[in-house]
Amino acid sequence: MGFPASPRGLLSYFLTLHVLRLGSAEFRVVGPDRPLLATVGQDVVLPCHLSPRADARSLEIRWIRHQFSEIVHLYRNGEDLDGAQMEEYIGRTKLVRDGLSGGTLDLRLTGVRPSDDGQYVCTVQNATTYEEAMVELEVAAMGSVPLLSLEAHQDGGIRVVCGSAGWYPQPEVLWKAANGQRLPSVSQRRSSDERGLFEIQDVVVVSGKGDGNLSCVVRNSRLEQEQASSLHISAPFFHNVIHWMAALGVFLVLSVASFGVIAYLWRRKVGLSRTLGKRDAALGERDTALEDQAALLGERDTALSESP
Repeated sequence: MGFPASPRGLLSYFLTLHVLRLGSAEFRVVGPDRPLLATVGQDVVLPCHLSPRADARSLEIRWIRHQFSEIVHLYRNGEDLDGAQMEEYIGRTKLVRDGLSGGTLDLRLTGVRPSDDGQYVCTVQNATTYEEAMVELEVAAMGSVPLLSLEAHQDGGIRVVCGSAGWYPQPEVLWKAANGQRLPSVSQRRSSDERGLFEIQDVVVVSGKGDGNLSCVVRNSRLEQEQASSLHISAPFFHNVIHWMAALGVFLVLSVASFGVIAYLWRRKVGLSRTLGKRDAALGERDTALEDQAALLGERDTALSESP
């Protein structure tokens, strides 16, 4: 096949060749190479772009969660189709239009929530090509300063509770004694509120002989930040525990002894009651016999008095 001889034919040939090259051109969709970190309540931009850079205004751009039908944001034919979104994203997403002509497909997400945590997929397609890229969003929230409180005596020590709320994801809890030694929790409770933020209550039993501070450290590993509180427990308090335990022991011994005495007296009372009952019964029988004898004597006296 030869080149057209006329200038008009040459122009038509090159235009056709350029259109064919554009139609067969391939693009890739590129996302970040590491997870994004966002705190609850802030806005975040999920980055995504075409490679090589090209005008994306005529493409269909779909941001989804785990399935193609789980639409976070849909852009098609030059407009945003808000009606196709999942309910929890309505009014919270915006495609950054300024960058579309340069192949930028960034999505702005406002008011980050714990439920936004996880994977997002940026998909792009035209009549001949479909490509996608993964974006990982890690959501985090710092909770309140821990509140320490003495709850009760337990196992010869003091039961201390550490409480804090407003964390995401679930935080790590670390107890430290006055000498820096880590203490194990004896019980833990985790719950989430209506926003998906976690509340924790950790319990430790502390025993010791000297003054010192007990610390509860609550840490968010994603943010690499922590909140901590300390509680000073004086030696007399531990002595009071010992005295309390000793008093409890004496009370238990006295209780057992008292119970033994009461049981003995009760058995003796029952025995005496039975003896008195038998004696009363014997006396009653004797009285009955005497009454019968007196009646016989009375009858005899009556008979003697009536005889001539």
